[in-house]
Amino acid sequence: MLNVNDASSPTASELSFNVVSINLFNFIEPPYAFYDFENIYSDKQWQKKCAWLSDFINQSQPDIIGFQEVFSPDALAKLTQSLGYEYFVALDEPEVISDYVYRSPVVAIASKYPIVDSVNVSPDPQWIAQLGLADTFAFSRKPLRATIQLPVFGPCDCYVIHLKSKRSGVSRDDISESGLQGGPDFVARQVLGRWASSLQRGSESALLCHQMLMRRQQAQQPFLLMGDFNDTLGSELLAAFNNQLRVFRSDIEDPQLAKLGETSLMAELHQSSLFDSYELFIAATKCNATLAQDEFESASLLDDEPHAVRQATHYYGNTGSVLDYILVSSEFNPTQQQNLAHIIDYQTFDRHLVRPDYERDSDSTDHAPVMMRFSVRT
Repeated sequence: MLNVNDASSPTASELSFNVVSINLFNFIEPPYAFYDFENIYSDKQWQKKCAWLSDFINQSQPDIIGFQEVFSPDALAKLTQSLGYEYFVALDEPEVISDYVYRSPVVAIASKYPIVDSVNVSPDPQWIAQLGLADTFAFSRKPLRATIQLPVFGPCDCYVIHLKSKRSGVSRDDISESGLQGGPDFVARQVLGRWASSLQRGSESALLCHQMLMRRQQAQQPFLLMGDFNDTLGSELLAAFNNQLRVFRSDIEDPQLAKLGETSLMAELHQSSLFDSYELFIAATKCNATLAQDEFESASLLDDEPHAVRQATHYYGNTGSVLDYILVSSEFNPTQQQNLAHIIDYQTFDRHLVRPDYERDSDSTDHAPVMMRFSVRT
């Protein structure tokens, strides 16, 4: 444990870090186009999009940024470098449809601290077969794992993901004839196509969880998982990430695990679990409020708490959903035995979605960036 009174002790800035996840919504430099030749930003639109992103980064001052929907990683690397982010990684490339038209954007990460290792995560072929998936199965967007060397805290594995969306995963190129026509044809394609997307998203989350646990066992390092999950964390399709363990003693085959008592068993299992940084922050806030009330400082510290109701990160019409998350390993959870840090703030930047200004926000993004701040335990 650190001695903060020591003359050589780290400063406060070296003990806390901001982590942001942001879906950039078709970040592509002209003259290139996304999905269709008509989708090309004018020079003015592109400059506005870059200026909006630069302003957001300058104001929020993250130390680590996970990006989704990146078509132009070189342009993004140049932009982030100009803002003081010396380290940048994007290992995948968008797919060229024809000429200047691209699809399949990639994820990327920028950091103020050294990225000492990086890799695109691939699913295990054995588990692909075991789950009954086609041997051609692949992540719709390759997840990125970057190991970042943080001062005091040490190496941290940072995963950036963009899971399959809820839009139909079946096109006419896949099935040209459904056996139906008109309205029935459209409805059937939507129902089956959306279910295909759900199967893809659920399989991605389970197979990624397996790879994260493999890495966890090998490296024994804290880790973060950030990105656009394209579903709510409570969804059964994201069961791999929502920390809802169902433990039946009869399922435990490892003899060392089986002999543990209930408390020790759950503590051991939670070492391999993920926790929502927002929920950890809210729990800490409520705990602090209770302590303050016990000390007769305030009986209603949460009455005006802006985090009390979780803000949506994406809107479909008038309906908002939380699709963007930053999840953390047990080292960030103060209730766990081997905790190294705790979440001290969480913010959702949704002004451009709920109170947009056309001149400022028209070429920004359709997602709200989320940011959590953690402090190293001393």
